[in-house]
Order: sequence, then C-alpha cells, then structure tokens
Amino acid sequence: MSASKERSKQNSGADAPREIELKLELASGTTEDLLAHALLDKARPLPKQSGQLHAVYFDTDDHALHREGISLRIRRRNGKAIQTIKAEGPHKGIAMDRGEWETPVDGELDLSAASGTPLGKLIADGALVAHIKPAFTVETERRAFEAKFDGAVIEVALDRAAASGGGETVTFSEVELELRQGHAGALFGLARRLSEAAPLRLSTVAKSERGYRLLDEDSLRPARAEKINLSKDATCAEAFQIIARSCLAQMVQNEALVRLKQDPDALHQMRVGLRRLRAAISLFRAKILTDAESTEIRNNLRWAGQALGAPRDLDVFIKRLGSMEDAVLDPSQMEEIERRRTEAYRDLLRTLESRRFMDIILQAAAWIEAGAWMASGKGGRQSARERPARNFAEAELSRRFKRIRKLAKHLRDVGDEERHELRIRIKKLRYGTEFFASLFTSGKAQKRRKTFSSLLEELQESLGELNDLAVGGSLALYLPEVPPKRLKQQREKLLDKSETALAALSTADPFWL
Repeated sequence: MSASKERSKQNSGADAPREIELKLELASGTTEDLLAHALLDKARPLPKQSGQLHAVYFDTDDHALHREGISLRIRRRNGKAIQTIKAEGPHKGIAMDRGEWETPVDGELDLSAASGTPLGKLIADGALVAHIKPAFTVETERRAFEAKFDGAVIEVALDRAAASGGGETVTFSEVELELRQGHAGALFGLARRLSEAAPLRLSTVAKSERGYRLLDEDSLRPARAEKINLSKDATCAEAFQIIARSCLAQMVQNEALVRLKQDPDALHQMRVGLRRLRAAISLFRAKILTDAESTEIRNNLRWAGQALGAPRDLDVFIKRLGSMEDAVLDPSQMEEIERRRTEAYRDLLRTLESRRFMDIILQAAAWIEAGAWMASGKGGRQSARERPARNFAEAELSRRFKRIRKLAKHLRDVGDEERHELRIRIKKLRYGTEFFASLFTSGKAQKRRKTFSSLLEELQESLGELNDLAVGGSLALYLPEVPPKRLKQQREKLLDKSETALAALSTADPFWL
C-alpha cells in the first residue's frame, strides 16, 4: 500500500484530522509591527513552515469542488510538494473548522489519496476526474511561529500573499492562527492581544476563496443567514455559541463586500446578521449573559448597528422612490438624495475602517468563544448554562409569545411607540423560531412552525409600514404629498391587516410545545 493511500485510510471516518483556524486581515501597518509584539518576540520560530510557498488550486471549469465546500491544492516549498484536501465543517462560524487531509506527492495530483474524504465521495463515479485541472495559484511569503497562550499551543503565520487567476491578481496580508493544542477560545484571545500592535480585522475569506473570486466575480454575493443546527442534547451555552457564531459570521462576511463594493444588499444582510446577534443576546440575556462584559458587548453592538442605519435607510428610500408611479423628482432633488447616500456610505466606510469598530467585532468573537459569561458560577449561572437548550427554548419562546398576545389585544388603543415596541418583540420571537427550529423536528412541529413564522413575518411587515407612516423622517419631503384622508385610509388598512394577523397568531399552536 502506498504512503498516500495508507494516510487516506487512517484519516477516514470520525477521526479525520481537523483544522481549526482563525484568519485575520492586516487592516493597516506591516507585519513588522506584529513581530514587535512581546508575544511573537517570545514565540518559537518555525523555519520548516516558513519561506516561499507556491500553491496551485484545482477544480473543474464549473467549480464543482468549490460548490461542495471542498478545496484541492498542491503546495510546493523547498522542492517538496504536499497535496491538501480541505472540506468545510458542519458549523460555519468565524473560526474555520475544516477537515484536512495532507499527502506528500511527486508534483502531480494523486486522487487515490482522496479515498475516505469528501472529495473521494464526489469523484467516486469517475465522471469529474477527467475535468479537474489547475484553476489558479497563490504565492505566499510566510513567517511562522509557535506561540503558547492561555494554555493553548497556536501556530501563528504572518502571510504576504498574491492570488492569480483569470488574468487578474490580488495581493493581501493576513494572519493565520491555527490551534495545535488547547481550546479554540485561545485563538480569539491571542488575536485580541496581537491587535494591540496593528489593527486586525476578522476575516472568513480563505486563500482559495480569493482565487475563486478572481475567476467568477458573481461568486462575491451577499451572505444570507445560515440554517442553525442544534443537537437534541445541546446545552444553553452550546446553543448560544452556535447561534452567535453564525450571526457574527453573517455580519463579517457581508462587511467585506460592503467595503469592497458598497453593495446595498450586502449592507442589508450585514445589518440582518447584527440584528440576529443582538436578538440572540436578548433571548439568552436574563439566564446566562448577566455579567458586566456581556453588557459591554451589547452596548458596543448597539453602537455598531447605529452606524449602519443611515446608508441603509437611504438605500431603502431610493428603492421605494423607484417603485412609486407618482414620484416625480426634479434633477436637483435626485442629485441631493444621491449626494446624501454617497456621504452616508463614506461615513460608514470610515467607521468600518476604524480601530474601534474592528476591536468591537474582535472582542465580540472572543466573548462568544471564551467570555466571562462561560466561567461565572454566581446566581446559578453554571446550572443555567448546562440547562438543556430545548427546555430553555420552550420556556423562553412561551414567555415572549404570551407577552405579544397580551399586547396584541390593545393594538388600536396604544400609541405609535407601543406598536413599534410590539414589532420589535415580534421580530425577536421570529428570530427565536429560526434559532431553535432544529430542536423541534416532528412533522407536526414543522407544519406549525411554518404557519407561525409566516404570521410573524406578515406582522413585522405591516407594523413596519405603520411605523413608517408615523415617523416620516427627513426624507419625507422628497415623496409625493399624501392627502390626509388617503393617509388615514392607509393607516386603517394596515391596522386591519395587523389585527387580522395578530388574531390568527394568538390562536396559533406553538410549534415548540
């Protein structure tokens, strides 16, 4: 049996090796600034992992491997070639958790080494094999170290790299922190310490992804919320971490696109990711997130959310204008709106490039993985963390649903502020149904959840429109003037629609019981 086949056999199944890696972009400054940090100054150099790395990535013309979350490369260093297969793990988050299979090769692909890996399953019928060929290259100048931090052993790689493909080249500098021993939370703690020397931005973009973006610009799309998968025996702490990682990852993925293209849909999804994270914190706050650090994180994320508001409001307003038949603006008005949008995005980009914003996101990631909330034993917090997530979800969703039904009885009697508060409660309950859906998977539960979620979505929309009528705002002067009688009719119609949906929601069977 060849060495490559033997390794593939050993690496198959549940014991396949995993790569847990945190990737950071060097936002400004140089790698020399990082090298001056005391932690790296004391770290052990790894000359065998350092130097010039030349990597060729392989795929089919239609990127069949990439679509399945698989990367295949041959990396050369000092005359030696290593073939590496990587496959995405089940939970996508900030830290990359991937299956990794390495095989020494003579410079050519050895697909027999894919046996027992996700790639092996993909090429089992042989149809794809003939179409796998070089897709792009990545040249890297690496300086690697082994650092000990918070009881963990971490490989630190400082990379200056260039990806080339499709006649294009992109250069970038990044820091990779790969866990060799210990807890993954140490990766985030080390990242925060290193950010003292140079601003570091969390990144979810692998080197392979940079190459694919050169080949297909359309692959750079806004990231929507990933489905949350919680195990039936998940604890509250485990559930919160899985949910929060997913929310933060959605935010970070879209932030990169906002900085690159000022894409309105990316900004929307970035904002959704942040709102989902804040909703998750709200759901778990009273039970396990009662410490001072959690309060600080919540306040910081509120500040970050406010920074996204102005450009998003202008994007929505411009889209609304385009859909209104009676909206006739003279060129000077349209020019003013576009000027305000340009200015709002300029302010947003300044915020995203600020040290404060980058530190807030990095701090949030570290807090999710290893914050003070995980260690405190006061006030029954340990038992709260260990409480079954399903049991917690039943109680928390029931409590929030009860409150909404109570408020719903007085929809017409309360003011605009109270109706807006009801909308926020409905939105949080809707996010909660998405977060905990995988804990309730019977046919009956799924049917009930579909009905429940649809009613919540309808209510969120109609109450949102009611709020728009009430608030107006500084952009209202650019809209066609609506006669008071027509405005009242619109309001009554939306109230009727909301009351009908609320009545249906109040009698709906909770899917979690």
